[in-house]
Amino acid sequence: MALQDILQKILDEAAAEVKNIEASTIEDKKQLKSEADEQTATLLDELKAKKAEALGSIEAKTNAMARRDAKSRLQEARRNVITMAMEKFLEHLVALPNDQYSQVLEKLFAPISGQGTIYAPKAHMAVTKKAAPKGFSVEETEDIKGGFIIKFANSEVDCSFESIVFSEYRNEIESFFAQKLNLI
Repeated sequence: MALQDILQKILDEAAAEVKNIEASTIEDKKQLKSEADEQTATLLDELKAKKAEALGSIEAKTNAMARRDAKSRLQEARRNVITMAMEKFLEHLVALPNDQYSQVLEKLFAPISGQGTIYAPKAHMAVTKKAAPKGFSVEETEDIKGGFIIKFANSEVDCSFESIVFSEYRNEIESFFAQKLNLI
């Protein structure tokens, strides 16, 4: 065997080995690509599931917030309607005819005795003076629209219609209007 033949045989064996390595590399490359594609698909599926879960959670939270906001707005509207009704009621009390206004004052004056000063609105001075209990002087004030304020030596009693409607009997009046207006 000649040197040429030996070299040719070595080259042929090297070429065959290169082909085997190339074939193996191509097969490994295909295997790695297949595994990478599978992992990518799995990761994408996981991400899609997480995305769907997050969107569901966001939608649920948004719906809950919308319900709370709608409920809050409804309650605010109810409060506004009741407050307007109470303001109209106050206006009605202030605008009562003298005979009815006098009856209201007599009921408010009934438990009061002693001496002091009664402060009444200018528009109702005559009626207030007539209904006032004995021992009290009646003076004009612009601080109230209706009713009166009594000042004793050491104390003060606010029986103004504003105080009666918006403080002392507020809960009862609000409940009354809420029921009458079908707000509850």
